[in-house]
Amino acid sequence: MSKARANCLLLPAAAFRGFGNVAQKTVLDHLDPLSAVGMRCLIAGLLVVLLTMLERGRRFGSGYRMSLVRVSALFSISIVIQQTAYLGTSVTNASFLVNMATVMTALAAWFLAGERPTAIVWLVAGITLVGALLLSGGLAASFSQSDLAAIFSAGC
Repeated sequence: MSKARANCLLLPAAAFRGFGNVAQKTVLDHLDPLSAVGMRCLIAGLLVVLLTMLERGRRFGSGYRMSLVRVSALFSISIVIQQTAYLGTSVTNASFLVNMATVMTALAAWFLAGERPTAIVWLVAGITLVGALLLSGGLAASFSQSDLAAIFSAGC
């Protein structure tokens, strides 16, 4: 796949992810956070089963299953914390802070695997930090507990 095509496909994917944040906050008017997470995981699980059927003949390395368990556990913790964070913060704050995971992933790759971030990653990290500070009123001390939970969710 070409870089241009990949970038063009990322745009609607990011839009769908962003639209989903409003739904996550709205669903809390009708369900508690764990029920909302359960429904979300049920839908995602069904989609993964369908996609797995397409990969039937493919062989995976020995560490694949353990890696899958670790990623699934961190994802589960993350979405429970994220859904709970939506109870006490605005959709805008939570959405932005949770999406900081994009920057955190690059930094984690640097610290854990030694992959140095490129200049564009540093630029995006700086813009993300400035945006988070602006959303919080300009001071990191004014973050609510829900905002901090959203950041922790992004870290997971």
